Amino acid sequence: MLCATRLSGKTLLRLGFGAIATMVVASCSSAHSATEAAGTLDAGFGSAGAVSADFGSSADRARAVAVQPDGKIVVAGSTQDPVQGDNFAVARFTPDGRPDTPFGDQGRVSTDFGGKADVANAVALQSDGAIVVVGTSHGTATGDNIAVARYTAGGVLDAGFGDGGKVSTDLGTQADHGNTVVVRPDGRIVVAGSTRDPNPAQGDNFAVLRYLPDGKPDNGFGNNGLVSTDFGGKADVANAVVLQPDGSIVVVGTSHGTATGDNIAVARYTAGGVLDAGFGDGGKVSTDLGTRADHGNAVVVQPDGRIVVAGSTTDPVQGDNFVLVRYTPDGHLDTTFGERGKVATDFGGKADIALGLGIEPDGKLVAAGTSHGAATGDNIAVARYTAGGVLDAGLGDGGKISTDLGTKADHGNATVVQRDGKIVVAGSTADPRQGDNFLVVRYNR
Repeated sequence: MLCATRLSGKTLLRLGFGAIATMVVASCSSAHSATEAAGTLDAGFGSAGAVSADFGSSADRARAVAVQPDGKIVVAGSTQDPVQGDNFAVARFTPDGRPDTPFGDQGRVSTDFGGKADVANAVALQSDGAIVVVGTSHGTATGDNIAVARYTAGGVLDAGFGDGGKVSTDLGTQADHGNTVVVRPDGRIVVAGSTRDPNPAQGDNFAVLRYLPDGKPDNGFGNNGLVSTDFGGKADVANAVVLQPDGSIVVVGTSHGTATGDNIAVARYTAGGVLDAGFGDGGKVSTDLGTRADHGNAVVVQPDGRIVVAGSTTDPVQGDNFVLVRYTPDGHLDTTFGERGKVATDFGGKADIALGLGIEPDGKLVAAGTSHGAATGDNIAVARYTAGGVLDAGLGDGGKISTDLGTKADHGNATVVQRDGKIVVAGSTADPRQGDNFLVVRYNR
């Protein structure tokens, strides 16, 4: 039986900025008390382990999360403005789950890039406390553009970055998308997503860009700041990026519409933006797990250099399941991990999709996402694995947690592991009056 944490919708309240106050019923068994058991909601965070944020629209959705060195939690996504359409939305919470009111406007900030829908998909923290948020400005005069915003530690657009804190990048196509970001130690910003190739046969390709600390293109990277990579699919889309200690860049995503369906796609580039010939096949790996829908959504690099990708794979009976795949440092499938290189996990939903991945201090892997179409609707789903790819029986029920907040639409879209090992998941929850709100939940280790 899956460990199910349920927040009763009948007693759900939102206080001020959106803390959830409710009664928690947990069906997990443990030798510890319910408030301490690994996988239970952290009673010291927000109210009963969860906090939500309403930006005043019916469509406030968080897609990315990061934890500052001081323990404050930064969440990014989008909010709907009645005139401007969707805007970037950023919220910050204190370590105990209260709105951090000195940040922006009472803990929140929204930013318009001029598109019909400006959607933030990723967030990264600089060493000086600045916050970099990346996404896509859909429907501008030049089509879809990659959008980057930088905020000061206080939640104000950084005037020293780009044009008043914002950069909108048109790569000359109608479909340039920013999906993920990482900041190098020298302050240069690496963004990955997709761009439309002028050759219609290639469709969308991986796009990796690097910006200087002031927001200008870094012309020393790739071809004038950009490298585009084709995996042979109709749409090759990068969803996650991570830096290796030597400065190499690992980018993960999905190659949609190949001859074998959708495949997990991994590329590694040198620090200068050239495909690494020592990785996979000329710097690229395309992995078909034997289904028509294998997707790569998140990535981490283990201390020994092995690369773990999280996403989803299709089971003919169960529908989509969480999947973790591990590669050796040179890009081969690591058959010592899980079952010949992969581990798939079913949460009982029609589509169980992992969107975030983190590493605990002891090396365990935490994947988080959404179990769509469960008996109680869409639930937040979390699984923890040993470093070798086995579900960790010490978390929840056999390594899995499904959290229902009493609505039909509770989504986990991103995760981060705190220094103390507690698991933070960000996403959205549906309020019957307000529509979708930002959501952050925290679980005990």
